[in-house]
Amino acid sequence: MIKLAIDLGSSVTKIYRADANNGIALFEPSCVAITGEEETVCAIGKEAKKLLGKTTGGTHIVYPIYEGVIVHKELAVKMLKEFIARAELLPYVRRSETVFSVPCGISDEQLADYQALAKECGFKRAHFIEVPYLAVYGSGIVLSDEYPVFTIDMGAGITNIAVVSSSGMNAGISINVGGNAMDLSIADKVAECKGLNVGTLTSERIKNEIGSLSENARGTTIAEGSSVQTYMPASASVHAQEIVGSIRMYIDKVIEYAQLVLNQLPAEVAADVHRSGVLLTGGIMKLPYLREYIEMHLQMPATVADSPHFAVARGGGVVLREKKLLSKIELSIRD
Repeated sequence: MIKLAIDLGSSVTKIYRADANNGIALFEPSCVAITGEEETVCAIGKEAKKLLGKTTGGTHIVYPIYEGVIVHKELAVKMLKEFIARAELLPYVRRSETVFSVPCGISDEQLADYQALAKECGFKRAHFIEVPYLAVYGSGIVLSDEYPVFTIDMGAGITNIAVVSSSGMNAGISINVGGNAMDLSIADKVAECKGLNVGTLTSERIKNEIGSLSENARGTTIAEGSSVQTYMPASASVHAQEIVGSIRMYIDKVIEYAQLVLNQLPAEVAADVHRSGVLLTGGIMKLPYLREYIEMHLQMPATVADSPHFAVARGGGVVLREKKLLSKIELSIRD
């Protein structure tokens, strides 16, 4: 039987195969380009993302998953079906067993939307598991009652923060803070400091190339866009130190909520977590000096998972191989 783990991110969708062909089967931007009043789909995934900031008035880019919520059900179905086809999985969907990652603390209504999406795409055996569990298992950690794990998973649109053990979630929350907000902040900073308007793709590239949490960050990149004053094509050199604040303001928000989660823990659990530290997953965690910054402010050790951007998808593969674990942590709508 084909076993699949699907991480429907606000920015990127990942499909992981957890059977004989273990590994990432698909890694594509979670966006769709639509045109006309009837919203005809003209591009999906990487082809759609290339059009960001370049479309005419009749075409625009839609992200069907926004901050962990399915906001455009029809386009989400079309997007996922296309991704399944690109991964050459279409013949296997109906007889596959699949895990979908969902945000921590997802509501019944939102969970029902994910269930409807899975059904519409042909998945007969679909399970839905909150991100913190998958992040932990995908990092190679085995949960127990004795040693709870504190984890922060930061993606493009949402950050999941929780303390989990084999008996359940001690405390957890999802917040609408992620890499997309950083990109917008960087664009604003470049406009302010350099007099240059840049698009989303450019601000994301700036973050990935020179983004850092260090006050002494080094690195420079050239940004191209249009002049704030003349609207004519222009370019400017952007230095790493100039965008530290644009990134830090969102990391500070994550740390603030992480402390709120820690404050909800019983004393013994809090002591265990303080000793073992925090596990960091999600693509943002690859930024230089981010681990050290979180360690300093939470005053505990921090560990970045190997390939942190794939931890959640890999975790889906892990739980698919453990039937008892799967049945224990999967979500269902409350009666």
